[in-house]
Amino acid sequence: MNLGEKDTVPKEAEFTPREIEVFASVMLHGTTTKAADALDITQPAVSKMLQQLSEKADFQLFRKSRQRLIPTPEAHMLYAEVKRVFESARGISRAAREIRELRSGRLNICALPAFGSTLLPSIITSFSKQHPSVSISLDIRSSATVVQRAGRNQLDIGIGVTASDENSSIVRRALTATPPVCVMPAGHRLAGLDVVQAEDLEGIDFISMGSADPMRQQLDALCEERGVGRLLKVEASLSSACIALVASGAGVSVVDRLSAWMARDLPIEIRDFQPHLDLNLSVYRPWGVIASTAADAFTEHLIATTRSFMNGVEAGIAALGPRRQADKPIAVRR
Repeated sequence: MNLGEKDTVPKEAEFTPREIEVFASVMLHGTTTKAADALDITQPAVSKMLQQLSEKADFQLFRKSRQRLIPTPEAHMLYAEVKRVFESARGISRAAREIRELRSGRLNICALPAFGSTLLPSIITSFSKQHPSVSISLDIRSSATVVQRAGRNQLDIGIGVTASDENSSIVRRALTATPPVCVMPAGHRLAGLDVVQAEDLEGIDFISMGSADPMRQQLDALCEERGVGRLLKVEASLSSACIALVASGAGVSVVDRLSAWMARDLPIEIRDFQPHLDLNLSVYRPWGVIASTAADAFTEHLIATTRSFMNGVEAGIAALGPRRQADKPIAVRR
């Protein structure tokens, strides 16, 4: 076999992956017979592919010496490149394995303030401890911006208030209900109630959410329908700001129960508000985009953790109120 023979194959032809594999095996094992055994093919097939590779390269790859093939300097140079390609392929395999096992990846999350600044940080933290190599970016924006970004494929996971209108460019999944509660300064007269009704807000100094807030719009419509006149003293765009104003004694507010519960250590009282206003949170994703393994895993973790936490919030709020506190059994020390 003359491995230096040329011109039987076009010189501009590309090397095939199989030819490169055969070449690497011969370089590693030293003979076509051992290379054939390693690749589970015949020795003539190995010789033929080496011939083709040499013709395409347009230089001699091996010289025979005592039944062994001695690589030429050019073959050693080519083999160095082949080893780099093989290492790159192994790197791709490792990357695929790490992605599959959630040992790498990146998540771009966008959430409304009432969730992104309260419960979400602890959810991200617990997920990160389970998957420390997944990089997470968190952006706090309005629900309208969350939906807009999901529709433009500018995020992996969005959390916002459930939109009333349908949007064909997004996929929506229910997260949790968080009907509003009434928050008041500690010692306020409304704290004497177990449940605050809309009519109880008559003549009360009131702190409102921003005019574009969907919960604010529902509450305004309810009060107008029932003829309830609140004294609208202050308006704030964030639930946290409303609660801070309540804690400072500026008035009473109606906010989502998650934000109120997370701020329960402030000098405020929390009471359930009736009738319950429709305030639900959803998880948003771009339509037509296959979620990554990390995004799917985080979504499941997000939903399970949130619903479990909100069950505790419901139980905690249900236990509030003077009569409910009085009904609790008194522990007797022995």
